[in-house]
Amino acid sequence: MKNSFTLLEIILSILISAIVIINSAYFSKELFQTNKDIQNIEILKLDLLSTKIFLQKNNEDLDKKLNYENNVLYFDKNILLQNVDEFTILKKVTFYEISIKVNNRIKEKWNILI
Repeated sequence: MKNSFTLLEIILSILISAIVIINSAYFSKELFQTNKDIQNIEILKLDLLSTKIFLQKNNEDLDKKLNYENNVLYFDKNILLQNVDEFTILKKVTFYEISIKVNNRIKEKWNILI
């Protein structure tokens, strides 16, 4: 009789341990995937910020130098930014108004002084 209770305790502890381990593995997988997605978004934000800084430094005739074709943004025929879904540039009196959307995730609107 005592052996059967011990065996039952062992089976229950193995079952509970298996449930805990499976849930921990699932949680770890979800955490890893979330961190990977956040990392990709932050890399996109860095790319956009560096593009904005570059455009602020090279702000003469942006409407002529920037070209958008096939989801790629070019600056004087050189690739500036890839995976661009939307791009518009409007020249105002004292600044350029640029609207850009990258990877269907991040959309920004910039005002770059002339």
